[in-house]
Amino acid sequence: MSRTQAREIAYKMLFSNQFLNNGFEESVFVEILDGQKCSETDMEFIKSIVVGVQEHSSELQEIISRNLSAYKFERLFSADKVALLLCVYEMIYCQDTPKKVAINETLNLVKKYSTEKSVAFVNSVLSKIYKEISNE
Repeated sequence: MSRTQAREIAYKMLFSNQFLNNGFEESVFVEILDGQKCSETDMEFIKSIVVGVQEHSSELQEIISRNLSAYKFERLFSADKVALLLCVYEMIYCQDTPKKVAINETLNLVKKYSTEKSVAFVNSVLSKIYKEISNE
């Protein structure tokens, strides 16, 4: 499984957690895998993202909210909200993932799972966050 595929599974789990609020649930993980092979390394990566986003949710939401223009985090489309949380988590806490790679991968997820207008919106927000994080 590629890192891209593992990230997509993490995205799906985070999306389902918005409604189920169940953390890293093994049964949900197996269902989302849908028969795909997953190594221990991939599973650890997925789990670290899911758990990490949940543990740092308040901080991540605050960073995202600071960089939204005329929007409130709570009002964002669920698919976009999850994409932003995942990407900001990766940019801050996953040192082995270059920030620009995290942004590119996130935009690919948004293209696949969100609306046409969402890509430009998410890209704009992530660009602001990238500049903020890079200047720290």
